[in-house]
Amino acid sequence: MWIHLNEEDSRPLYVQVKEQLIRDILNGSLHPGAELPSIRGLAKELRTSVITVKRAYQDLEQDGYIYTRPGKGSFVKQQPDEELQKQKIIMFRKKAEELIQFGRQQHLSDEVMSTIFSQWLEKGDKKQ
Repeated sequence: MWIHLNEEDSRPLYVQVKEQLIRDILNGSLHPGAELPSIRGLAKELRTSVITVKRAYQDLEQDGYIYTRPGKGSFVKQQPDEELQKQKIIMFRKKAEELIQFGRQQHLSDEVMSTIFSQWLEKGDKKQ
């Protein structure tokens, strides 16, 4: 499991775990039905408390991303296509807002940022 916890991040650790698992679910790295590591196992791997991982899993279950079978473990829940698209848009907006906020902190004008975004979109992703 590729989860990185950043102690310098202002977000609580359980939120970091939750958001990284959501990212992996939405981008297809974690497929529907995939078994997540046990709470204790992931806590040990991340060198954090069991409570941190348990809280992340509880939130993920409450938000409909995973389900838990007592004695069996936690699994990725199948997401309807519309819900996946909605969540991807929400995540994109959040990242875009962070990037725009960063640009403004650097005193970049909206026009400059818009030009940069337009150039990126025109060029496309050459890696794919």
